Amino acid sequence: MKLQIASNINMDSLRYYLKEYSFEKSCSYGNYVIDLVDKNSILYKSNSDVVIFFIDMDEFNEDIDGVLSHLERFLQNTNKIVILNTLCSSPFYIDTFLHQTLKKEIQYNNKLLEFAKKHQNVLLFDLLKLSKKYNIFDDRYWYTARIKFSKIGFEVIADEIKRLLKAYKYGSKKVLILDMDNTLWGGVIGEDEIKLANDGIGKIFLDFQKKIKKLKEFGILLSVCSKNNYDDAMQGLEHPNSILKENDFIVKKINWNDKVSNIKSIANELNLGLNSFVFIDDSPVERELVKTVLPEVEVPEFPKDIYNLNRWFVESVVERYFSKISLTKEDIKKQEQYEAKLKRDALMKNGIDYEDFLKSLDIKLTFYINDDRFVQRYAQMTQKTNQFNLTTKRYTINDIKNFLQDAKTTIIAVEYKDKFANEGIIGLVILIDKAEFIEIDTFLLSCRVLKRNVEKAIFKKIDELFGDKDIIGIYKPTKKNMQVKDLYLQFGFEKIDENKFIKRR
Repeated sequence: MKLQIASNINMDSLRYYLKEYSFEKSCSYGNYVIDLVDKNSILYKSNSDVVIFFIDMDEFNEDIDGVLSHLERFLQNTNKIVILNTLCSSPFYIDTFLHQTLKKEIQYNNKLLEFAKKHQNVLLFDLLKLSKKYNIFDDRYWYTARIKFSKIGFEVIADEIKRLLKAYKYGSKKVLILDMDNTLWGGVIGEDEIKLANDGIGKIFLDFQKKIKKLKEFGILLSVCSKNNYDDAMQGLEHPNSILKENDFIVKKINWNDKVSNIKSIANELNLGLNSFVFIDDSPVERELVKTVLPEVEVPEFPKDIYNLNRWFVESVVERYFSKISLTKEDIKKQEQYEAKLKRDALMKNGIDYEDFLKSLDIKLTFYINDDRFVQRYAQMTQKTNQFNLTTKRYTINDIKNFLQDAKTTIIAVEYKDKFANEGIIGLVILIDKAEFIEIDTFLLSCRVLKRNVEKAIFKKIDELFGDKDIIGIYKPTKKNMQVKDLYLQFGFEKIDENKFIKRR
């Protein structure tokens, strides 16, 4: 991924703090607006994937609406990803009427927020928040080289940009697994009066639960893994001050088994890879066990000082593992979708014949062809799906937009509904017309709908669209997608080399 900087101040030092990325030549910071307008500028002609468009408020003399209008045309013409910052004035900026500065910050940042919401390839990071948390400015650099920020300033800005790009490209972790005693509340349930209150230590845990609940609202699944008596643990969740209740957790492993076994069981029940999980436990012994035996699971260190619990959770857990660029409809319904999966699994365990089981689900599939309403979801699926993914190619929103604009590319998306839930868009196929044949570039399905004949319906749809051409399917093996290695053979393709299959017409 190539980056480029456009700014009204000297931001070239940022390159040093983003060494893992390659950079195109920076635009002259005195001409950043002209570069946005001029289609012959370095900015337009560069091969960069991402433009860090950094605005310093103290030196910003342009009309914000005009700049955003130019930026919108630039986005339409180039399809690049643009990183924008919220605006904040530096401590040494003087305004005769201080409230005017505050008013301007609020007005400008509201406009930037609305702009970012409107454009899926605009990533906004909160410089205003960073300026409150860190000493990011340095007058010496400003007067010697027109560099506004201190070493710390560049470090935290770079970290924020890395986090944004990682979330944009790979998405977030899916599940937060939590211990209970001295983690969700203070003390040991069944032995102590647990601390969960509106003041003192209890307030720390109450606020912690509020933040966890907010993660659930953002589409993160919550699970419990606790060494405890089940009935005692339920008393903790039934505590009058508890924000989190029993039904907030998709899976609850509350027993005296080792936590490694319980986490494996959670992964099996949800049909998710271990790299989808973050595990929080106050016990260093339990953390070390999980880190050692299940290295794919993220296990952040628990704060030694309980007064730092909430700050730690935001900075070291939420921002690091659960950052999202935006929310999709599927994200918001995540808990509902997995609850439906567990109900289906329970139905199967009743010994019903599999064909009868499928009929009982009353499955309805809807196909969308080259529909640009779901671009964000398409990109998200390529980034997250591993098990039923024939090529595991990862695409950004920008990549998907380019596919949709290419007459030789066809995108098929599949929406799934049954009697338990509307799962939303769960399948994606990207096909490229190579003149002599059609190549399946991407073929993936969400793990929630595996073994329900959805792939059969997809191949039927491909035949309807391209019944007169040979179809080439590619399979690129990974550690996680072995279950689909024979998929093409199962649907009438013949093998032409190790990872290539053909369906002849």
